[in-house]
Amino acid sequence: MKHVIPVLTLLLLLSGVFLTEAANPDQPHMRAALELLQSAKKSDQPLPMLTSARKHLKNASKNKGGARVEALELVNEAIAQAQVGDKKKTEQKINAAIANIHSGIGNAK
Repeated sequence: MKHVIPVLTLLLLLSGVFLTEAANPDQPHMRAALELLQSAKKSDQPLPMLTSARKHLKNASKNKGGARVEALELVNEAIAQAQVGDKKKTEQKINAAIANIHSGIGNAK
């Protein structure tokens, strides 16, 4: 009988791990967009990475508490700033998009 309680405790802990993973699924498009934006921020030629990040954000699943849509808008603004050559504003938009993506990954349902 005294071995039953540790086994039940272990089963409860394991079920919690599985439920947490199911509630917070992997977000491959969001993570890819995040990596691309982090690379774009360091690049002298950010446009190709920004356009790829935009494509991943468009293909990401929708339910992220609005963060995906906001990140997409910020990436579009970053693209516009990069096209006119304003590195400082491009980086500001990229940083804001990165923050939204982190929020979106946390809000994924």
